[in-house]
Amino acid sequence: MPHFHPQTVILMICMVYLVMHAVIWFALSEHRDSQVRLWCLSGLLSGIAVIPLSMRGFVSEWAFIFIGQIPMALGNAGRCIALRMFFGEVSTNAKWFYALTTIIFLSVIIGGYYAGVSEYYLMIYYFGFYAFILIDYFLIGYWLKGDGQSLGADLLMAAGIGFSLTQAVRAVGVAIDPASMDIYANTPDQALMVLGQMICIPLSNIGFLRIFLERRERGRLQTERELAAAETRQLMLDRHQQELKHLLHEREEIIRQLTLSNKSASMGALVASLAHELNQPLCSIRLNTQLVDRLISEGHVVPDSDDQIKRLVVELNRDNRRAADIIVKLRNLFEDRSGAMVSLDLNDLVRDCAVLVLPYANDRKVQMIYELGDPCRVMGDQTQLQQVVLNLLNNAVEAAAEAVHKPGRVEVKSLCRDNEVLLSVSDNGPGISDDMRQSVFELFKTSKADGMGVGPWLSKTVVNAHLGDIQFVSKPGNGTCFEVRLPTDRLQEDVSNRVNTIQMNA
Repeated sequence: MPHFHPQTVILMICMVYLVMHAVIWFALSEHRDSQVRLWCLSGLLSGIAVIPLSMRGFVSEWAFIFIGQIPMALGNAGRCIALRMFFGEVSTNAKWFYALTTIIFLSVIIGGYYAGVSEYYLMIYYFGFYAFILIDYFLIGYWLKGDGQSLGADLLMAAGIGFSLTQAVRAVGVAIDPASMDIYANTPDQALMVLGQMICIPLSNIGFLRIFLERRERGRLQTERELAAAETRQLMLDRHQQELKHLLHEREEIIRQLTLSNKSASMGALVASLAHELNQPLCSIRLNTQLVDRLISEGHVVPDSDDQIKRLVVELNRDNRRAADIIVKLRNLFEDRSGAMVSLDLNDLVRDCAVLVLPYANDRKVQMIYELGDPCRVMGDQTQLQQVVLNLLNNAVEAAAEAVHKPGRVEVKSLCRDNEVLLSVSDNGPGISDDMRQSVFELFKTSKADGMGVGPWLSKTVVNAHLGDIQFVSKPGNGTCFEVRLPTDRLQEDVSNRVNTIQMNA
């Protein structure tokens, strides 16, 4: 082979190393990726190592051994680690493997050289080691191909086979023909090894570049798909929010309508009693008016001293105020102020409702006992809270009217604590049966023949919307006690925020 000059070709391999890895460095510099840096720096290190390896006789043996062998071994280990970074973080075992094999290789080569071991054995060991270690390119390419890679993995596999086979051929050539152990021998196995290096170095670099770009492209596509999916989810979430707002609006409207209709229905039981209650002051007014008229018409009046006239006028005014008070409370009860959050005294609200319920309780022979403490101010919707109190009082009167031990009795108590108001309404009626306990607060569930099954559910819904709670304790034959807990108006900001949210959603 007269035209083959190994040293020149080996120096050309140096240029291939340097050029290929420099190209990749600049091509992928914008990624600022540690894997790219490791691959390129390792390749440049191997390229620098080729220079003293191709110039034995022109450089010192020290440079040939240390500057040639050490950077080459380190560069090869670095590129193998860079390839394994495609699988994620490199395991500790893999790092130890490359570190130990590199140390052992360099120790044998350098130690054997200075110990005087024949160069024949050192060269067989040298080429045999690289034939073994470079098969890792093929294995990594094979694993990457199984992981979904295509052309890049194929190129890496081809480079691994080429590296290993040409190094193995060179090791066998030296072993068969000791005369060819000259590092620059002009032999077929030497030519095959150098040609393999010239081909496989570009293949491995192109394979690395292709795999890296494929991974980045796949990551970009995955990110785009995730963004598209996130956008779709956001659109669905927005649509669901709109639907939820609509449902909340419908729910609030249903509660408002039920509050008014249930109030009208519950007032039906009070109409006769209220009519009787109004009839008393109206009849008294009529009788007193007739008496005054008669006294005046008969001429028995002394304008400045007739005490009887004055007493009758006082009674007329008292009865008039009594009738007017009942009418005002009725008008307030039926006035639709739903949604208006105000600070109110729960005790005053109980007293207003008590005026309306008292005639009904008297007709049913039920005693009403009130123990209302200090003012209990809460933040709430007066119309809805009136309905809650009215429901509790009406139901308690109806239960107490059926008490085994007469007379029937309803006790109403209020207590104001630091952060909450407690209202309890108890009766001595027959209590709630065991089979009805679980469904007391369910809509359209009732044990009454003429009941709607709306009152308890509506009461709980209203109290919960005011950030409160309603519970009951009942013992068959010993009556029932309903207990309402509401936050004081010290917590009105929290209640207002909750109500404002509901109104905004509506």
